[in-house]
Amino acid sequence: MVWRGEGRAVFVDPRGGEHFDGGWEPPDVGPEPVTALVEDHRRRGIDPDWRTAGARWKGERDVPDPVWVRAMEALG
Repeated sequence: MVWRGEGRAVFVDPRGGEHFDGGWEPPDVGPEPVTALVEDHRRRGIDPDWRTAGARWKGERDVPDPVWVRAMEALG
């Protein structure tokens, strides 16, 4: 998503096409958005677990050492 003009959201598809129909509204997620999202995924046959949001790219070597060290210190 990018912002154009007077603060309107424009959605960019994977091919670079920009879309704006003027009628976009943020979804109503209710009082428990995480629970709703997990339940929706399970209805679709997806079973999220503790690893779902974790990075598995194993590119830690691409992270500069000073950044890596500070991140590890922050994690305790």
